[in-house]
Amino acid sequence: MFALLLGLGCTRSECSRPEYDRPECRVQAENELARGLSAEGVDVRFQAVGAADAQSWDALGRVENLSTGELYARVGTLGDFRISLETDQMVELLLVLDNVDPRIPELDGQVSQTGLRRELELVLMPGVTWVEGTLPETLCSGAFRLAAVGDIQTNPLQFRRIVEELHAEYDRSEAAGAPLLGVVLLGDISEHSLAEELQEVLDMLVSSPVPAAVLPGNHDVYNSRDAVFNRVVGPGNLSFDLCDAHLVLLDTGSGRLAPSVEGRLPELIESDQRFLVAGVHHPPIPGWTGAGWGDEVGASSLLAELASARADLLMAGHVHQRLEFDDGPIPEVIVGTAGADQVEVEPDYGFLRLDFQEALDWCFVPVPAAGGAGVSRPPPPDCSDTPR
Repeated sequence: MFALLLGLGCTRSECSRPEYDRPECRVQAENELARGLSAEGVDVRFQAVGAADAQSWDALGRVENLSTGELYARVGTLGDFRISLETDQMVELLLVLDNVDPRIPELDGQVSQTGLRRELELVLMPGVTWVEGTLPETLCSGAFRLAAVGDIQTNPLQFRRIVEELHAEYDRSEAAGAPLLGVVLLGDISEHSLAEELQEVLDMLVSSPVPAAVLPGNHDVYNSRDAVFNRVVGPGNLSFDLCDAHLVLLDTGSGRLAPSVEGRLPELIESDQRFLVAGVHHPPIPGWTGAGWGDEVGASSLLAELASARADLLMAGHVHQRLEFDDGPIPEVIVGTAGADQVEVEPDYGFLRLDFQEALDWCFVPVPAAGGAGVSRPPPPDCSDTPR
């Protein structure tokens, strides 16, 4: 999948002096960071769920050797995951896994679990060892929910309130028989694309009850000399299944897709799952070129592919409001409401709830600023109203 992009577009020679504000160079970075060698020489690779061959890999997370000696792997997707570890000798390895759903059953070699993080003590024999997690069937046997929001920027304190509200949303979802399975962050989680800003958000997500899938916005990719987002967070392009939904989250931080990603849109979008949901940072709405896209062609191409696949919903951020558009080829919702500045006396903060039932419904969960009553205006409706 994304590993195949190493030979396309932004080739190694083209990026020998890479500019990471170019989306093609970030594709190369996310592929390189999804594979690594441990200090013991173990070849570690993120793989697609169901992969049987460890010779290739998939940019579905990032791998890092920690200064403390452990091998760290942050899962970039929601739900199921798969990692291959290959060695030619017996090796003892401590693997730290992050962003793993707490409801996934205990993994082989697991010695501790704290929230979304697990530690595994592994004894690897020569050959390939697979580390994989699978959601319990009961979580995918009926309705389920996701949360989605974008644009934190200079207001991480408000986003902390949203993370706290996710615990209440988790309880509400359990009571409704539709478990909350994750949160999607739609970009601009930082203001100046600094590593410490990105890490601050990841540190907040440690206390989240569910894992997060994160894509970059323009504020996350300003740094042309370092692939900061990919190095700290992980891949910005993700295509994966969650229960009977297929999610396609794409890096539009530079106002366009990487050419190699755009050329593979049909493959990334194609799915036999019941629901298809896409997420980007810049809203690809006809006539909204000034809202971030470099040209209308790329935005129109994405909309055409999603319409052809009969996508259920396209989510976006960038605009610091909540807006809904039903007059295009597919429904689009903007929720740049995670904390970034809004031109409102009472800012309209909160997140989108996606309710996967017989059909896909969505509504808005307000999370007022500290000391504020918040505002409530359509669309989309507040979840206290009747969902669409």
